[in-house]
Amino acid sequence: MTAIERRQDPTSLLLKRMSEQECARFRNRNLRQPGTDRRVHEVELRDWVGGLKLPAPACHQPLDGSGLAGRREPVTLPVDCAKCLSRNPDPFTPLTVVDGGQLTLDLRSEESDHS
Repeated sequence: MTAIERRQDPTSLLLKRMSEQECARFRNRNLRQPGTDRRVHEVELRDWVGGLKLPAPACHQPLDGSGLAGRREPVTLPVDCAKCLSRNPDPFTPLTVVDGGQLTLDLRSEESDHS
């Protein structure tokens, strides 16, 4: 199929429109898939069909089958998927999100330890 034919083919036009709509929905947003695991993922544009792109979890978690039906949710919530965070950890993300707990900082002075 030539480039001109692809621009006029109804299926190609539908796929292109779907790709553009999904990419626009997730611009500057994180992704939450439907289902029981409601983790928030960083978004990565992945190759799809015919050179088109689709937003997907950056951790390469498989896309939920209903994702193409527009059921993936664009959110502004912080990423809480451990795999996504380990790819490119944000220094401003609290440790509780990364490893499940934050160490307690001992603020006692050395002088009070000896009294």
